[in-house]
Amino acid sequence: MPHDIIDNLNEKLIDHVERILSSTERAEFAVGYLFLSGLKPLQEHLSKLKEIRLLIGNTTDRETLEMLAEGYRNLEAVQEDLEDWRFRKRALQKQAAVETRENLREALALMDQTDEDETVIRGVLELIEADKLKVRVYTKGRLHAKAYIFGYGPIFDTQGQLLPREEQGIAIVGSSNLTLSGLTHNTELNVLVHGNANYHALSEWFERLWDESQNFDKSLMQELKRSWAIGVVGEREGEEILVRPYDIYMKTLYELVKDRLGEEEKREILWDDQIIRDLTQFQRAAVKQAIQMIHEYGGGFIADVVGLGKSYIGAAVIKHFERTDGARPLIICPKGLVEMWERYNEFYHLNARVLSMGLLREAEDGSNILLLNPRYRDRDFILVDESHNFRYPNTQRYQLLQEFITTPTADGRRRRAVLLTATPQNKSPWDIYHQIKLFHLDEQIGLPIDPPSLRDYFRLVERGERQLQDMLAPLLIRRTRSYILRWYGYDSETGKPVDPAKFNDYRSGKRRAYIIVGGKRRFFPKRELVTITYSIEATYQGLYDEIRGYIGRSRKNQLEIPPGELTYAKYGLWHYVYPHKQRQSPYAELHQAGANLRGLMRVLLFKRLESSVAAFRETVMKLLRIHQDFLTSMGNGIIPAGEEAQQLLYESDELEETTLMTALEKLTGRYNIEDFQVDLLKKHIEQDIQILGELLGLVTPIPPEKDAKLQTLLERLSQPPLAEGKKLIFTQYADTARYLYENLNPNGERDDIDVIYSSEKSRDRVVGRFAPKANPWYRPRSGESELQIVIATDVLAEGLNLQDCDKVINYDLHWNPVRLIQRLGRIDRIGSEKERVWAFNFLPEKGIERHLGLHDRLAQRIQEIHDTIGEDAAILDPTERLNEIAMYAIYEGRAAELCKLEEDEERFDLNEAEEILRQLRNSDPEEFERIRNLSDGLRTAKSSDKKGTFVFLRAGRYQQLNILDESGEPMTQELSQVLSALRCDVGTPALELPQDHNAIVSQAKARFSRNIRQIQAQADHSMQTTQAQRYVLDELRLLYRQTLDEHKREQIAILEEAFRNPLTTALNRSLTRLKRNKVIGDPLLRRLVELYYQHNLKERIGPSAHKLQTPPTKIICSEALF
Repeated sequence: MPHDIIDNLNEKLIDHVERILSSTERAEFAVGYLFLSGLKPLQEHLSKLKEIRLLIGNTTDRETLEMLAEGYRNLEAVQEDLEDWRFRKRALQKQAAVETRENLREALALMDQTDEDETVIRGVLELIEADKLKVRVYTKGRLHAKAYIFGYGPIFDTQGQLLPREEQGIAIVGSSNLTLSGLTHNTELNVLVHGNANYHALSEWFERLWDESQNFDKSLMQELKRSWAIGVVGEREGEEILVRPYDIYMKTLYELVKDRLGEEEKREILWDDQIIRDLTQFQRAAVKQAIQMIHEYGGGFIADVVGLGKSYIGAAVIKHFERTDGARPLIICPKGLVEMWERYNEFYHLNARVLSMGLLREAEDGSNILLLNPRYRDRDFILVDESHNFRYPNTQRYQLLQEFITTPTADGRRRRAVLLTATPQNKSPWDIYHQIKLFHLDEQIGLPIDPPSLRDYFRLVERGERQLQDMLAPLLIRRTRSYILRWYGYDSETGKPVDPAKFNDYRSGKRRAYIIVGGKRRFFPKRELVTITYSIEATYQGLYDEIRGYIGRSRKNQLEIPPGELTYAKYGLWHYVYPHKQRQSPYAELHQAGANLRGLMRVLLFKRLESSVAAFRETVMKLLRIHQDFLTSMGNGIIPAGEEAQQLLYESDELEETTLMTALEKLTGRYNIEDFQVDLLKKHIEQDIQILGELLGLVTPIPPEKDAKLQTLLERLSQPPLAEGKKLIFTQYADTARYLYENLNPNGERDDIDVIYSSEKSRDRVVGRFAPKANPWYRPRSGESELQIVIATDVLAEGLNLQDCDKVINYDLHWNPVRLIQRLGRIDRIGSEKERVWAFNFLPEKGIERHLGLHDRLAQRIQEIHDTIGEDAAILDPTERLNEIAMYAIYEGRAAELCKLEEDEERFDLNEAEEILRQLRNSDPEEFERIRNLSDGLRTAKSSDKKGTFVFLRAGRYQQLNILDESGEPMTQELSQVLSALRCDVGTPALELPQDHNAIVSQAKARFSRNIRQIQAQADHSMQTTQAQRYVLDELRLLYRQTLDEHKREQIAILEEAFRNPLTTALNRSLTRLKRNKVIGDPLLRRLVELYYQHNLKERIGPSAHKLQTPPTKIICSEALF
């Protein structure tokens, strides 16, 4: 039966509209929203009309006022508000039009970049330019009605005579918007409206609204021109400028760092405190960035290289949160830095507590001292200085700190953290992972990474499939000296800011640059490396090779050691366990604990042999005593093994023999001597005792006056430049430090020389006496002299200002540059008044090498290290491993190469992108605004050494930069490579886009959208419940069934929902204790209630835990690279 109902099921609106348009002369559409997708199927028909008038609603909010009020307001109140909408002020109407334009821009950006969509945009633009399409926005209220009004054109007979028409037009009224889904797919309901009376009434209604609306033709035309399909990016002398490679490059940079530029609402205004006034420009920039980072992620790293003032930046960050948020800070640092932080705390009024990280221990009952101690438990902002000390998650102090930071305070405040370190990664990327986990336990950290799990991402980093720098960009601030000079420096001759594009002149030394510190010009000193050679054969009275022979070399067969070498049997006891027992407990653990000890002991002896006669002699004496005690223990049926037993042996000279044996029995009772090959073990221990005795006999007679290395030092100290000014002498070993002090200052006659080799001595006093200018806080005692020479171990190598001094002497051979860089960082610091700083480095040589050049002598030392250490090199900490490139750079005096090693590989990163745009904003605000307002989706082409297609995609917080090959497959996602391919200047010409550009970009967009859906699915299906969770949940269900108390049942239901969600490591650890102790019933319920409030679990249940919507994918920009 014929009818006029259109439901998009049996009757499609699109079919009716197309049929009517074929005989229409003009059309008038009134719709709520404009989506160009709705014009796509109608484009061919629309181009044939004389006029199309399109009236659209303002799209500032897709919820109607009635929907917003439903259930809360009465009808009269809603009608009153509708009246207000109708009589809006002109400013609000204008704002509605502006927001509609912005929404249109967003809709254009979200379109698929297909050839068909490009044709639609160009076609609509042609209709506007031909004055066929007229568009207005209704801004007086919500345009709920949807009407499609068609005016018929004249009809003629075959002779060309005008024929009369019964109907002048027709209309469709209903629910469908002018969208692809509204025309075809949605469950819509529309009706055909016939008759001239109805046609005229609807036309008059449309005309009335049209007259009340704002013209949108120009805005629509501008947005279409600015869109990806046309690509207008500006105007010069009346001519439109089409998108250029420079625009793509700058838009990419801006989009990557716009949140860091201070342009958003997150912008922070720093207080005018004393500490802010004390900071340099680049330090203030870091403070602002750190504040934003902590607000967004709850923590982050300040990881500038040594000497740039990380502690001042950290203190300023603390002060900001203390002033603005009422934060209660806690500073955790190495023991040697406690006094420094206490001074900062007092001087800058930080209201902080300061705690040595060495005091992080569990209470006797296993509880967390930080959470229990009234002095610390309310602290909610934690600064961790030298945070790389927390890279091992199995240590007690790591677990205590992690639990403390990730547990809310008693008043429900979430703790936040900032980590200070110049070396966030020591051994592997997992060092950084574990530090991040200090302040963010959930694997889904909120970073836009793929995969979303932090652990999974780091696994890919470890395999080389992801870039660590790309992930760390929002969490880590790291600048080098070159970076600071490039972006904050001034030319020494002109006084003008350094041109970053010409920085190679400064890097090569052709020009010099300075920074402003305290209103004064300050240069980074020039580094001079000087090698001091000495005869190690003469030091050991011609016995060096013999001693080295006794030390031995790495061997695969641990039980077949030549008679003339140390066996190190005591440090490889597992090898002496009978084979059928080796895999059983406790010997399997013994193998794990002692797997590397043999190699480490060989390295220790070899390095101490080079350090000094005194250090080697003391070590041999101690080892001889330890081995004699071990042999005595074996005679009493005891195998002293394991970490606790080893520690007792080292301290045995302080214990009575009976006390020692009793203690060893308690510690080692589980190691049955009958499980060991006792005869072989005893033979090897006796062999080591014999060799150690011979070694002691060889080195004991060497007095200081015959120590060639010591005499070389004394001689050089009397010659320029070491004869003048202050000297800082570093050694790795306390025995060597004491030895040097005793010989540089016999009988303590000079009061301007001091030594420090442990944290027992006040570092502050030594530092204050040695560098009073750099440490003006120090108040010397009455009659106290200023120090000219300080001998120190690396207890002075971190976190101190010693730039009154300009000479460092490294008494030990450097295998690796890390220690040298740290030591130089004490005197090569921001604000130094020295033109240059010196590093004098001792290098041993053998007599037969004197005729060789320096490079060949170094090659001999390197080969000697390889011969001695062999495969055991793998067990060394990365800071101790041999770095041949660095050794040649250090001892051949190539300071520039050492700087490169310090500053890592030069990478174009987000910090540099941020500085480019910050500089542009300051120098050319108009151009910066143009870049900021470039439309999304822009594309162009340029010539490039790297061929392919660049595509920048974003979905919510996730983004991806790709260079694709000719088939659309990813070639690289590494940020530095992508940006290098895009880098160009404003004059780089644009080339014509290839025909398949849209297809490649659309393919990339589709693939990225699929990835985002997978990531979202992974985030929604969070990690499985743990054994401890399952125990708690089972007990709660059992308790629920056993009780009839409704209040208790309600309590259990809330707890069950809270503890079913993914939990932090600290909270799961607490549940594991409950499971281990078999806590059940009401005691379990009480404890879970405590944990519920302690960990603020109410935030993890309810609506916020619902499934997240997948964000739409947008093409930010793209570029074909030829």
